[in-house]
Amino acid sequence: MESPRARLVFALLLSACTAPSGVDTLEQPLARPGPWDIPADTLAIGDTQHVDYTGAGPWRGPSGCGGSLLEGTAELRDWLGGAFPQITHIGGYSCRHINGDSSTMSVHATGRAMDIFIPLHGGEADNDLGDPVANWLIENAEEIGIQYIIWDRWTWGAHRSSGSKERSYGGAHPHHDHLHVELSTEAAATRTPWFSGPRTLPGRDCAALPRDGGVLEETSDCFAAYGPAAYWRSAAGGHGGSLLWTNAFESDTPSNWARWHVHVAEPGEYTVEIYADPAFSAHRAARYTVRHASVDEPLQLDLGGASGWIELGVFHFTGDGAEHVSVYDHADGPVPADQRVPADALRLTRTTRREAMGPLATPVEPIFYEAPRIEGGDPRLDDDPPPGDHDHDHDHEGRPDTLRGGCSVSPSAPASLWLLAPLALLLGRRRLARRVVRAP
Repeated sequence: MESPRARLVFALLLSACTAPSGVDTLEQPLARPGPWDIPADTLAIGDTQHVDYTGAGPWRGPSGCGGSLLEGTAELRDWLGGAFPQITHIGGYSCRHINGDSSTMSVHATGRAMDIFIPLHGGEADNDLGDPVANWLIENAEEIGIQYIIWDRWTWGAHRSSGSKERSYGGAHPHHDHLHVELSTEAAATRTPWFSGPRTLPGRDCAALPRDGGVLEETSDCFAAYGPAAYWRSAAGGHGGSLLWTNAFESDTPSNWARWHVHVAEPGEYTVEIYADPAFSAHRAARYTVRHASVDEPLQLDLGGASGWIELGVFHFTGDGAEHVSVYDHADGPVPADQRVPADALRLTRTTRREAMGPLATPVEPIFYEAPRIEGGDPRLDDDPPPGDHDHDHDHEGRPDTLRGGCSVSPSAPASLWLLAPLALLLGRRRLARRVVRAP
């Protein structure tokens, strides 16, 4: 039972943590000190999924390796990278045997496995970033053809019997920084339903734009903003009467950033524009990335005094479900005060123009969140099922109670809040929850 002291500290933490007026926040689950804790609803869906397990066979040396990711593995890799922006990069192919068993080939060597990397937090697994990816893969395992998942010292196997698909993972590497995901032979050959059917973004109802294009407001299900709530501001103005904005700052990586997911009903060339309200558009080196046709185009745009629709360029969109436009708040050098960057409306217009990009956008180096989808797997990772894993005779290990609640703490938080942080740690909390900001 929670102690009165715990309730008091928790209440003080909540009271000290308020979002900017007009901005709704979604509190994601706390990162936990224990392993991946699969929600009951996800386990129930997972119990309806079945995918036969196909191993890699005996190790025959380098001559037996596949040479690269198979088509289905590569296609799923690219889609996941666009659908889950918390993923930093995805590795996959590695010609090797299973660590600790030189007689058995790793599934990585067949081209049917990938390693999905999630940033660590304080050297531990970031569950509020990694769990949604793993849970979504479980819930869609049969449609895609996912046969096996390892994440944060826990596993789930679609080949196992209902009620016992999850169990602990005892390999040498805890898999706290990446998910190991294996595809069936059918999925790797793109012969499962997911590869031919419509694809929707996880957790959102982002409708496809019509043939001629359309406008995506910051209030739509196709938009999400990320980062500390304290640095996002909601304001009247812009396109449709509202917008979000944040200030640019000097950093190698973004703190606050936003993404419009782009799903076109018909492939083709589209002019991409962002809407700029001059009262909230000041930064002269705003950074954007347009992902289209499996290509990331990092761009830089001068927003100083910009007004109305500003063109980023003309791009070919395929409608593969992994395309998007993102805006970031970081800059390479010193930034003057009040360098506002808006996140408002995005407009796509079908066109026959073939220019690479518009006159105001300048190509720049790739941005942190658009890390390359690297091919190579790490040969040091012990990420294949250990001997006997495919049997159904393992008991589940107990796990610690799940912690709930919390709020984000910004660098400019009041001193009283920082004084409360050690008390929270003394009560056994590992850290406070990340806050994901969504427009109302």
